[in-house]
Formats: sequence, C-alpha cells, structure tokens
Amino acid sequence: MGNACKLSGLTFGISTPQFRLGLWRRTFEEPSYKKNFQPHEENIVPFIIPVTLEGVIDRVYSKSYIAVLPEDEKAQVKRDVIAAVTRGDGRTWIDEGKGVWEYPYKNFVVVMRKL
Repeated sequence: MGNACKLSGLTFGISTPQFRLGLWRRTFEEPSYKKNFQPHEENIVPFIIPVTLEGVIDRVYSKSYIAVLPEDEKAQVKRDVIAAVTRGDGRTWIDEGKGVWEYPYKNFVVVMRKL
C-alpha cells in the first residue's frame, strides 16, 4: 500500500511535508546543527502490524491530502484501495478466514547527541 498516494492515476500530497521524501534530513546539514550536535545516527526498526481491509482504508484516509479531497474523489480512492488489496500482491496472511494479514512497517529512530 506504499503507493496509495498515486491511486486513480492522480498524485496526492505533492505540496505537503512527507517523511518518505527525506527532506527532514536537511536539518543535519544546517550549520547550527553541526555546531551544536555530533553527527546523527539513523536506525530502522522493522515490525509487523496485523491489518484488515478496513484498517488499510482507515490508514489511507488518515493522510491529510486524502482527508481534504472532495467526497467523490475519496470514494474513488477507496475503490482503488479495495482493488489493490483484493489483488493481494505480496500479502502474507495471519488469518485468512478473518481477513487479517501482515502490514510491514519500519520505525526510523534518529539519535542526536549534543556536543
């Protein structure tokens, strides 16, 4: 579901801050950061969240750039999400009978130490 921002042939969230774009890393290049902090450390902690179709739809709808769409566009996004989930590309089931599968996540942990 990482491509939820490109559903329906539309691109959402281009003008909104996005963690995935990595622009936050510019902080570590700022002279004030370098003057006051050691080089930062980045760590990734992967984990799995059990999810259902409704959980994926809720996740997509929680994105600010989806939440502000007109109702007809939100309905199209929902149809696209349902179609993508129904295909099941790469899905690993936890409980297929209950419609629960693994939704992989990564937590990014950034450690900054003051000089």
